[in-house]
Amino acid sequence: MRPTLSTGQFHALANRIAEYSGFMLDGSRHRSLESALAVRMQALAIEEPRSYLAQLDTAELQRITELVVNHETQFFRTPAQHRALREDLLPRLHRDRPISQPLRCWSAGCATGEEPYSLAISMLETLGQPSPRPVEIYATDISTQALAKAQAGTYRGRAVTNVAPAELKRHFVGRGDMFEVRPDVRALVRFEQHNLQAPLPAWAPSLDIISCQNVTIYFAVETCRALMARFFDALVPGGYLFLGFSETLWRIFDRFETLEVAGAFVYRKPVPRVVPAPRLVPRERPAANRDEHAPPLVRRTPRPDVPQPSVFELGMAQLEAGAFEPALQLLQQIRPTDKQYPQALAAIARIHANRGEWELAAVEARRALELDLLTHDAHLLLGMLAANQQRWDRAVVHLERVRYLDPRAPLPSFHLANAYRGQGRLDLAEREYRSALRKLGGLAPSDVLDGVSVAWLRETCQRLLQHLDVDRLQQR
Repeated sequence: MRPTLSTGQFHALANRIAEYSGFMLDGSRHRSLESALAVRMQALAIEEPRSYLAQLDTAELQRITELVVNHETQFFRTPAQHRALREDLLPRLHRDRPISQPLRCWSAGCATGEEPYSLAISMLETLGQPSPRPVEIYATDISTQALAKAQAGTYRGRAVTNVAPAELKRHFVGRGDMFEVRPDVRALVRFEQHNLQAPLPAWAPSLDIISCQNVTIYFAVETCRALMARFFDALVPGGYLFLGFSETLWRIFDRFETLEVAGAFVYRKPVPRVVPAPRLVPRERPAANRDEHAPPLVRRTPRPDVPQPSVFELGMAQLEAGAFEPALQLLQQIRPTDKQYPQALAAIARIHANRGEWELAAVEARRALELDLLTHDAHLLLGMLAANQQRWDRAVVHLERVRYLDPRAPLPSFHLANAYRGQGRLDLAEREYRSALRKLGGLAPSDVLDGVSVAWLRETCQRLLQHLDVDRLQQR
């Protein structure tokens, strides 16, 4: 039986986990934390959550953190970053470093190993096999369970979706429906357990590349700022930091330079500039007058620019067509400095939700709202996720904001009516169902709104209005 955490107990346990690991758990993780707590209480033969909290020590914090940290990842999760590595950054590092000096990388928060193995494959594909220079890839994670899977190096299904067929053949061995990483790739990667809240490991100084993908999205701002300072110290001047698409250092840490390389957004530790001594420059003689017999200069009239769809518009078109992977690749090209970045994050959240990746969807949507509180789609998605968890009060907060931002849209009124009904506020539910029907008035039954047909939406609103009478009788 799953224990029930009061709001106070949830926050007390979530705060202890955050202090230990950096990972923040908000109200949307209430049930998942209860599930993890049930596992640990059964293992310890404890019956009450308050008793568990009373004896929570560092070893037990590690065990329960293992159960709540998200390990969702895949090979070449951010293709643009690996394109930047192969086309520009690795050749540059290889050219500029002495041949005996190793290229040193750190995959921080490596989960089940897909990211460090991706780095190793990009190294071999770029430098050659065997590599002409030493390569050291350190891969760390807080979870010993995730590291055990990483060291096993065996994967299936969606994990290898982004691996090119030729590279899948070169760097993996097929084992039935599984793919096992070949020994020459494994040999480049060293795994070990490390908590990113702790000081840097002994091997960390003088790194060329740090990759920390979709870790800091779970961290508080101060925790992220402190981690970025440690990363900055660990990199050599001119070293590169890769973060996940929805992670930005804007207003958090400003000591890195920002670069766009082959369509990827990269942070670089600045190289100290050497100011050259001033030198005298001889004054140039005035240019001779133009030959009056020379033909006249021809000035070309510029052609008017033909408007082209933006990357964001192309990505949204793919999303609406249900092509989630092409949409994701396009939307991840939107830079944090672009005004459409919050909307791109909300669209990526929709892709995660459509894949059933509820936690990642919520994280991306919340990050969108951190950047722009008026991001309509982020509020809508968080409202629907909360409603699916029957967290009606939270659902109402988000869905009322959506109704305010888009008062003519029927779907927000429909979802808000469902949330009011879940709260037992039946008069408000009736108002919103009727509002949704009015807003649907000018639409054809065959029209589709976010994958929902107008005919189905009308029929459902009418049916639920009839059910409200039954609900009222049950309330009496």
